[in-house]
Amino acid sequence: MVYLHAVTYTALGRAVAIALATLVVFGLVFLREATSPSGEGYWTAMAAAPGGDLYLADEGHRELRLIHYTGGGWTRLAATPAGIYRALAADGPNLLLATEGKLYQSNDTGAHWRAVLDGRFTAVALLGVHEVAGAWAQGLYVSDDSGATWTKANIPAGDTEFESLLPNGFAGTLLGLLHSSDGDRTWTRVAGIPDRITALDLDRGGAEALVAVGDWRGTVWYYDPFTRAVTRSVTYPGGIESLAGQVTATTGGPYPDHPGPLHGREVTRVVATGHGYFAAAARGPLYFSGDGLEWALAYQG
Repeated sequence: MVYLHAVTYTALGRAVAIALATLVVFGLVFLREATSPSGEGYWTAMAAAPGGDLYLADEGHRELRLIHYTGGGWTRLAATPAGIYRALAADGPNLLLATEGKLYQSNDTGAHWRAVLDGRFTAVALLGVHEVAGAWAQGLYVSDDSGATWTKANIPAGDTEFESLLPNGFAGTLLGLLHSSDGDRTWTRVAGIPDRITALDLDRGGAEALVAVGDWRGTVWYYDPFTRAVTRSVTYPGGIESLAGQVTATTGGPYPDHPGPLHGREVTRVVATGHGYFAAAARGPLYFSGDGLEWALAYQG
């Protein structure tokens, strides 16, 4: 009987251990999914367009639309591929569209799209002919010929949950901030920056360009790539979803805070266009502000 009890308790212990391990795994998955961008009900595929306007990949209508910053209104530019849209990057007529199943590329402002890579793409960036795309739980890909050919970059092991990219060697992931100094081919983690990074932007307020880094806890950090110094700037009440110039988009509204239609509302993406800012309200419309304080309706969808 003692032996049988021992066997019973051992089996029970194993069952408990397996159950706890399963809960831990699901907890980690939930943590990652909680800060993973979601296309449904959110405007996230937005990019600055020439002249101060905004490119918007409208998932519901499957169209690339140009949202005008003056007087409201929009113009249909082209059809877009079917899918759940995660991110959009643009430089002139060159576009990258990240979706749940594929990465799409266009060299003619969306008139023609071609699927270049398979994967759950969540972050894209481009500058001229240089393009970078991050696929969730898969890897980071680089092109130097406007998307004609792609190379998989070398990244730290297990660091594949991409939230934000800059086309000059910076990637925000759930494990931290990555930096590359060889054309985005090889990446290393930046010391002093915490995990759960969700937003990046270049801050040119000082003599040198700093990298503004936002995390899901609501803190904005500044990283100097020349001195490698890390500075903690400010912490907001909500998790940070996007950074653009002087505006920070959070789950609790945009900052600087100001009474108006976006006060206290989750803002999923903010884009600086040269004439002001476009901000996307979660499960709501797009708004425009010339100064980042007062917001007016720009697009209802």
